[in-house]
Amino acid sequence: MQPGQPAADGLILPYLQALLAAQRHDPPSLPLRPLLGLRARRLARHFRLDDLTSPAEDPMGTELENALWGDGVVRVFTAGLFAPPSPIAIAHDVATFRPDRLVLLPPSPLFSGGLNGIALQTWDRAAKAAGLDVVASALCCHPTDPALLRTLVIRAREVMAPGGTGSLLLVMPGLPWSGGDPLGWQMNRLAAELSRLLDLPAGRVDVARLDVPGFDDAGLPTVEQAIRRTRSVALSILPLSPWPLVRAGWCDYLDEWRDLASVSGILSLTLARPALAEGAELAPLVRQALAGREGICSGFGRRLCPDTHGQCPHKRMAVAAMHGKTMA
Repeated sequence: MQPGQPAADGLILPYLQALLAAQRHDPPSLPLRPLLGLRARRLARHFRLDDLTSPAEDPMGTELENALWGDGVVRVFTAGLFAPPSPIAIAHDVATFRPDRLVLLPPSPLFSGGLNGIALQTWDRAAKAAGLDVVASALCCHPTDPALLRTLVIRAREVMAPGGTGSLLLVMPGLPWSGGDPLGWQMNRLAAELSRLLDLPAGRVDVARLDVPGFDDAGLPTVEQAIRRTRSVALSILPLSPWPLVRAGWCDYLDEWRDLASVSGILSLTLARPALAEGAELAPLVRQALAGREGICSGFGRRLCPDTHGQCPHKRMAVAAMHGKTMA
């Protein structure tokens, strides 16, 4: 599952409206739709497609298939949440392929209701509509998976100031639901892991959300707030998603963030390559899912987030224990 990108200027507004509608579990009510339309029109002013950001043939599926070449007959399908190809059409394609096992990869390594949560719901409806009855493992998240950590360390070292004098800011599009969304908790846990792997002092790896109107903040500062409070002379921003969602590409923010960094006393601001922008980076997750049980699972095959985060789709550990089950 991927968020998708509008293929032409005339499709930007419908894409943004679909994105903003993901702030709720259910389709928006009639009174809410005019507000979503107004917010979408405001965002559309800054969404500019060009030859680099317009979606062409998506190479990620081919890259992932090539990486799984020795694992049997594997076919990768790509479905879009907010833009074509629609999950229903893809579900019918999958049914035609007649697989004996299905792995659903989420659009983000971190769970937020408006992205991974919506993806799980949307695919479930599409699979039922297509009559797709196959053993399936659906990953809800993989925020500190070793393969992801390895990729993030490489990305960070490519752009960070030598000698350990700079700071790192992890950024995700802010699509959490209210009522216990685990996005903030997962980002802070990921920051702690990267601090250890990069040998940086506590506080030098920070987290922030790219503000999306209408969604919860999950206790995360905005990117602008995080830049203002940075006390290092050099700051590197590492996107945790290949797509910023509310603009065509992460580079569209670079001038704004550098201007803000300059007035905040930061001498250098660099932008790292986004995480998981290459399909081969997802291959370890597929192998882990195939080795595990069917149903919703994290990249570790068990629930990762505390029970207080009620938006997590994984079974509550307490409920599982009542029935004598484990989460492995």
